[in-house]
Amino acid sequence: MIKTFVLVSVFSAIAYANPCHENRAALDLGSGTTKAYVATVDTCEKKIVNVLFEERLPLAFNEALEKSPAREIPDATVQEYTPRIELLLQKVKTYNVKRINAVATSVFRVAKNGQAVAKGISKKLDIPIEVISQEQEAELGYWSALAQRGITNTDNLIVWDIGGGSMQMYSREKGKVHIFEGNLASVTFKNQILQVLQFKDPKKESSPNPFARQREAALQLAKNHAYLNVPAYFKAKAPTARWVGVGGVISMSVQKQVQAGGSEFTQSALEETLKVRSQLKDSEIQSEYRISDISNLALVLGYMKALKIEKVETAQASLGQGLIFKNLK
Repeated sequence: MIKTFVLVSVFSAIAYANPCHENRAALDLGSGTTKAYVATVDTCEKKIVNVLFEERLPLAFNEALEKSPAREIPDATVQEYTPRIELLLQKVKTYNVKRINAVATSVFRVAKNGQAVAKGISKKLDIPIEVISQEQEAELGYWSALAQRGITNTDNLIVWDIGGGSMQMYSREKGKVHIFEGNLASVTFKNQILQVLQFKDPKKESSPNPFARQREAALQLAKNHAYLNVPAYFKAKAPTARWVGVGGVISMSVQKQVQAGGSEFTQSALEETLKVRSQLKDSEIQSEYRISDISNLALVLGYMKALKIEKVETAQASLGQGLIFKNLK
């Protein structure tokens, strides 16, 4: 009787172990946040089966870069953040992952020592880290949105990604890819408010809060940037497109402030949120990103007004998720 039970158990375990399933992980070293993502994937069906682990670390590489006279990521910042990334990687490895991919984005592209810093972190972690182009970043944002929201019909879809150091829009139409690579993002826009509207030095001051008196002027800064920089293709498509926002600014910061737990927000709801929250001091904002959370609202709203976008859906997806999903295709 015991032998029969053991035999059945062994065969059950063998049957249960799906040869198409394996655990994969990705790290995304962003300008303001470093993300880890671990998932079970089906290599036969080419899909993500189950998300095992996700974690975000607020590591302000871009804020440190903006304060650097040499336009470099300070060594002190690297020394402070690398052990935290190491601890994150240790958590990832507990999931018996077969493959770990890591990418580094905007701040590592623009800092004079960005490539060297990424190489140093890569050596310390003992995993390869690729500093990707903004075009690659836009594409991974697109794949992450598809994976997170289960989107199959991509007609009329625009994926909008704003991070700490860059902004991307990505669309595919009739086999042709359209990409907007923008340089206005969370930290750079926040610093524009400080410098242009408040006459402060962003290298000495970090937060523009509160900026209720400059709210309309801040919106105009964002609108002007959209008018001058967004390609004609996106301007024409914007009012009728399906917009899906990814990245820390749209899917995390803005969505949480407008409607925590929601998966979309409207232009009118965002406008009301900004009116209230632009009056807040840093001490009144419950967020690790308090110095840029409120200005994020103005950045996104200004763009929505300029492009006549009435609603944005959100997908709390990381580039790591997009990286894993794309590599299955």
